[in-house]
Amino acid sequence: MRLAIDPFRLRKNMEELAEFGWESTGGIWRESFGAADQAAKQWLIAKIEAARLHARQDAAGNVWGRLGPAGPAVLVGSHIDTVPAGGMFDGALGVVAALECLQTIREQKPALGHPLEMVAFSDEEGAFLSFLGSRAAVGALRREELAEAQNMQGVPLAQALAACGLNVAELLRARSTPHAIRAYLELHIEQGPRLEAAQIPIGIVRTIVGIAAYRITFQGEANHAGTTPLAVRKDALLGAAEFALQVDAWVRSHTLGVVTVGNMDVLPGAFNIVPGEVRLALEFREASSAQLASMEQAILQIGAEVAHQRNLGFRAQKLSWDEPVALSPAIIAVIRQEADALGLKFQLMDSGAGHDAQILAPQTEAGMIFIPSLQGKSHCPQENSRWEHIEQGAQLLLNCLLRLAGSESAKA
Repeated sequence: MRLAIDPFRLRKNMEELAEFGWESTGGIWRESFGAADQAAKQWLIAKIEAARLHARQDAAGNVWGRLGPAGPAVLVGSHIDTVPAGGMFDGALGVVAALECLQTIREQKPALGHPLEMVAFSDEEGAFLSFLGSRAAVGALRREELAEAQNMQGVPLAQALAACGLNVAELLRARSTPHAIRAYLELHIEQGPRLEAAQIPIGIVRTIVGIAAYRITFQGEANHAGTTPLAVRKDALLGAAEFALQVDAWVRSHTLGVVTVGNMDVLPGAFNIVPGEVRLALEFREASSAQLASMEQAILQIGAEVAHQRNLGFRAQKLSWDEPVALSPAIIAVIRQEADALGLKFQLMDSGAGHDAQILAPQTEAGMIFIPSLQGKSHCPQENSRWEHIEQGAQLLLNCLLRLAGSESAKA
């Protein structure tokens, strides 16, 4: 007889967690290492202990819950920090579902060949440093970036950690014992519209896209807006706008990726002055390494050409570059088989968002399960998923964990 999750307990825990950081204006904000985040972690530790699992918190603030003896564990989890005015499902679903799976297994006591462990990683959203918790767990942090890390309010990471009783110097020692993780699974909302549009309840992630970020600057010449003829202006804003439109058109016609101009600073920034300089925050994403490189080449070429045509200066500063990450074919096969066994229709897909799974993937066999997001909305108060899909995703997660942990119940 197969084990089954408790959907009522799962929903209750999701709704309880959503109360931490809830804002009256709508949405949830649990900034990593802030008061709401710390209260949510204490709630989670209490839940783990109430489920009679072994709870601990490491030097990165990651919260762990273990079922079984020492040895390499099948790990499952996600994160509970949010963006400002975020939703209740991003990250939190993966953690609460992980707790539900381990609690169900402990209560129904199937024989396991390997231990299981759940985790809530710190600062996946990057309030201080993207994927801080999962990077700490695999030993991928650098001392220099820890010293420089701060949040949007300018609070240094060291100060925020100290307020939580943690020490920034200990972060580099938060790494899990090598080979301590046998496999990693993460349940997550899609954060996009594809599954809902296709009326498919389960997405199985093949690749997590690569992400590149640039600071682009167009240098023109500030001048009087009333006395400078259009024909002789060196308007940096017009160059930046033309660049953004041409880049968008090129990406649409040449790739399956996306490009975003997320911020634009116009200087001097007055009604009566021709813009002399414009700085853009540009990000682009693709699931193919080759296509990501092609996008970079095209974007830089377009920028140089637009600047030349408008007699502007052009600078491009690369801020970050993360290659696409392929997830484990073996884990994908397990998810497919268990979805078939449950009669759940699924779709193989790439993730357009980053996840802790991409940090674990170079270290162990890693996989991800997606459920639909209503209207594709995420990182906003309107983020939502059907409880039916949540329950299906959590049950699939449970069955996959039993398979990976070598339980006889998975064969029943």
